[in-house]
Amino acid sequence: MMQNQPQFLECLVTCYQWASMNQPPTDDKTVSPTRDVFRARLDHFYKQMRGNLWSETEGALMTAVVGEIGNNCFDHNLGQWRDAPGCWFEWGSLPDNSLGWVLIADRGQGVRSSLERVDPSIQSDQQAIDTAFSKILSGRSPEKRGNGLKFVKQIVNGDSRRGLLFLSGEGRMVLGKLGDLAVRYSAELVKGKKIFGTWTLLLGEKS
Repeated sequence: MMQNQPQFLECLVTCYQWASMNQPPTDDKTVSPTRDVFRARLDHFYKQMRGNLWSETEGALMTAVVGEIGNNCFDHNLGQWRDAPGCWFEWGSLPDNSLGWVLIADRGQGVRSSLERVDPSIQSDQQAIDTAFSKILSGRSPEKRGNGLKFVKQIVNGDSRRGLLFLSGEGRMVLGKLGDLAVRYSAELVKGKKIFGTWTLLLGEKS
């Protein structure tokens, strides 16, 4: 199955390399350098989903998930980018058009560095990710934020036609029925360099 999707796999590899390389990357058209650019592309993403026969509800929920993860790339990295600011945002469908995929990544400080400022007890990348997806805690304290990834978890786990793999540092979060499929697609990649910022693969079946 995976070998029949060369375009998707090529995008997967390119995005992972961009997010994990040590040297500053070259400019890439898939990167939204500012939040305004990301929001414009997010609007286009939603319209394209609706035009591609996704239901209104599913299109709205998937867009909300993408929006939350993408906005986090900007919210938690102001002044903390390693080099290239912005959010990698790319999407498409597998050849049979029944499964949509979205890639979101950033070259920021990562979940652990963001959260351990407000919770010094965090001792690992995995603990930081588990905390981010389960507790109301934000690296932008004292702002009343930090519920976004709990929302993502709720939406992705709320339907068997969704799945997500989220990476930061050496930790990961797998969500949804299709989460295992996201892991299988990415299995060879995650054996390589770690992600210093964040990297997400979101999958969704058409409703």
